[in-house]
Amino acid sequence: MFKRVLVIMILMAAAMSALAGTPLIDLETGSSLVTNFKARTIGDVVTIIITERTQANASSAIDSNNKSEISGGPGIGFFSPFGTWGLDTENKYTGDGSTSRDGSLQGEISVTITEVLKNGNFRVVGTRVVDINGDRQLIEISGVCRPRDIDSDNTILSTYISDAQIAYSGTGAIQDAANPGVITRVVNWLF
Repeated sequence: MFKRVLVIMILMAAAMSALAGTPLIDLETGSSLVTNFKARTIGDVVTIIITERTQANASSAIDSNNKSEISGGPGIGFFSPFGTWGLDTENKYTGDGSTSRDGSLQGEISVTITEVLKNGNFRVVGTRVVDINGDRQLIEISGVCRPRDIDSDNTILSTYISDAQIAYSGTGAIQDAANPGVITRVVNWLF
């Protein structure tokens, strides 16, 4: 038992002597033993958790009916042989339409702080390119975030990014197969 206590005390003394040569605050970086390593300067990396979902619906309906009637009695003079006359017109139109769009994008992308704005907010920009079997997927994101919205593990939800510009695109065999052929596009263009 005494040997265990002695070994623990020797290890603690060694650790304390190793820390004695290290300053408690690094004046160049501002880090210390209790520093929060949350992103805060240009060049720091933040991971954005993309959780975007959009939904839009619109519909319209129209029902129009316009009816006109004109009639006249026997004419005078030259028009007297014509007797009574009448003209009826009717114009009807009924139409309706609706549209619906739903989309979602989920993922994670690491971005870099490119600017610290005057109010302390960060401008962030990042790009990720993934190539899988000849298919290329590109995710680009930029925007402005508040330092307080960044979690202690340097992550932030995309819903907290203001002026967010999120682009997701792909090229390759899968994308080519999803696009209509030339003949289909020509027929759609004509009709």
